[in-house]
Amino acid sequence: MKVILYTFSGTGNTLKVAALIKKYMNADVTVYRVSAKSGNAPDASGFDLIGLGYPIHAFNAPEPILKFAESLPEVAYRRAFIFKTSGEGLHLNDCSSQKLIQIVRKKGYDVTLERHVVMPYNMIYRHSEAMAKQMWIYAKAYVEYICKELEGCKRENVKLPFYKTWYAPLLRVIEQKFAHIHGPLFKVNANKCLNCGKCVKTCPQNNITVENGNFKFGHNCVLCMGCSFGCPADAINVGIFKFWKVNGSYRLEELAHDNSVQFPLVPNYARGIYRLYKKYYREVDKVLKNAGIDVNAYKV
Repeated sequence: MKVILYTFSGTGNTLKVAALIKKYMNADVTVYRVSAKSGNAPDASGFDLIGLGYPIHAFNAPEPILKFAESLPEVAYRRAFIFKTSGEGLHLNDCSSQKLIQIVRKKGYDVTLERHVVMPYNMIYRHSEAMAKQMWIYAKAYVEYICKELEGCKRENVKLPFYKTWYAPLLRVIEQKFAHIHGPLFKVNANKCLNCGKCVKTCPQNNITVENGNFKFGHNCVLCMGCSFGCPADAINVGIFKFWKVNGSYRLEELAHDNSVQFPLVPNYARGIYRLYKKYYREVDKVLKNAGIDVNAYKV
């Protein structure tokens, strides 16, 4: 079986999940990053299974993956699935793929499965090392379970009533328009900047340019936060989101092997903000147990 994973990823979390699918799935898997820098995408008609991956933005699929879906060729039939990431497992995120599914189904893609993988925040606040470790270890175990579902051709259509979905289209319009307006407010602190050009190279929208040594942020921003998260000098000011900025790698694989960092953290510890994760991990624990998957095996 040949599989293509069309993946939009700003800070790399969704790409990490795509890499896990490639690792665990018993198939020939190709990962294509949806980006203005990636060149022409592999033709979907040459694959047996199509995966669409994205980070959840304001309870929605971000603009780049929606536009990419619109560019996909029409097919007579092709099995497809969706994988998405976010910093919390809230069920408010359940309807984030509404628009994406609508687009690809009209083109002949049969979306048979959608799965949500929790990964560390790239904005709002920085997770503790223990929380990041929990997220990564569970992500590995859960993705292997997802691969078994895909190999078994599992079909699971999610039908959501209107009262659970009305807010998604509204927030999508607000978030996308606001991102374009807010983009030019990003600035580079010249006293910190190393002039490495990493932000320019990594921006999936080609939204950052350098003119006479000055960095300019345009109106194509989608608030993926890839520039500020990956800046080695923490030199990027993110406008009104300055109090929500998260900078720097979580060293996920290193944390997974570090026995000095507590695991598991949730649901054994579920106070304050961690209550948001208690239900998600209980649900994941249940499906992993039923599948005979021991999450502790993924610490190595």
